[in-house]
Amino acid sequence: MVNDVKKDEKIHNYVRDAYSKIAVSEKSSCCGTNTSCCGIEDPEKLAAGLGYTEAELASLPEGTNMGLSCGNPTAIASLKSGEVVLDLGSGGGFDVFIAAEKVGSSGKSIGVDMTHEMLMKARNSINQFTNRTGLTNVEFRLGEIEHLPIADNSIDAVISNCVINLSPDKPQVWKEVFRVLKPGGRAAVSDLALLKALPENVAESVSALVGCIAGAVLIDETEKMIKDAGFTEFKFDKKSGYIDKMTEWNDPLYCAIIKLLPKNEKLSDYITSLNISVIKTTEEGNDEKTQELIAIGASVTAHCQPCFTYHLNKAKELGLSEEKIKNAVAVGESLQRGADSFMSKHVRTALGNSIRSSSCCLAGESDESKKSCCQ
Repeated sequence: MVNDVKKDEKIHNYVRDAYSKIAVSEKSSCCGTNTSCCGIEDPEKLAAGLGYTEAELASLPEGTNMGLSCGNPTAIASLKSGEVVLDLGSGGGFDVFIAAEKVGSSGKSIGVDMTHEMLMKARNSINQFTNRTGLTNVEFRLGEIEHLPIADNSIDAVISNCVINLSPDKPQVWKEVFRVLKPGGRAAVSDLALLKALPENVAESVSALVGCIAGAVLIDETEKMIKDAGFTEFKFDKKSGYIDKMTEWNDPLYCAIIKLLPKNEKLSDYITSLNISVIKTTEEGNDEKTQELIAIGASVTAHCQPCFTYHLNKAKELGLSEEKIKNAVAVGESLQRGADSFMSKHVRTALGNSIRSSSCCLAGESDESKKSCCQ
């Protein structure tokens, strides 16, 4: 446990130091000189290749686009006016400023970053952004993405761009995403993931870098983290073309790794850009399966045979177990008996106890075994 904590701290410090250097010098990066962390010398070219529009890039403060992206989470998130959006590992504010325009003056765009130098760079760009757009809806907070300085259930959309893979505790990051999202809120993450394990010699080389591949994990591992955090609705969209583009652009990090690969294998055989979309289902738990169980119970209580048949078939289509369906029926029957009992007492109070309310009397039954119910 102690060793794990020390290892996490070491990774955090290494990442923090590397990105601090990027923030204070346009010609310094984790990969060497004159490149971004992901290596490309032309951030504008990278951003355009990832789908950012000319209009989006034009409104950005100078120096905000440092070429650290591997996707376009602001587009995936489908941000709407008035929403509160949070960017994990916001760096110089690239996606925060773009998101701010999408949510407008009635919304808010918040960035969280653990690197003081990056935070100051982003904050120093706010005035320039406001002068260009007229918006004052941007905020940057110092913090680690494993322990977000954000209130529970307060965020409409979480975005992140090539950052979670750098965390030494990715499961905790996803738990934090779940915690801060409002019920029904969503997360849109662009990251790098492994399609299969890297050859040992490549893995050892990459582990010494703070490039975008350093902490990437297998897609199956990412899925498990998301599920364990509490999410039930999610989807992955692989974009391997990003890796091929970085190779074509002679990115130094990618080129160095390619030299270590087995013969006739491409880097995109191992690594992909991955768009991750998740939704936090409502606190009431009314996902589709739960809704059908509620509907089954309600159908029983309401004596609605067509309703019961429809929702029973729907529940079976969704793969609900027989036990859960029977439990829903039992709940409906219990509510039905409770309602009948309450109504019976109400009627007797209103009209007197002499009224014959039993079903056996109404049916005209009079054999000796049921005689007492008609008294």
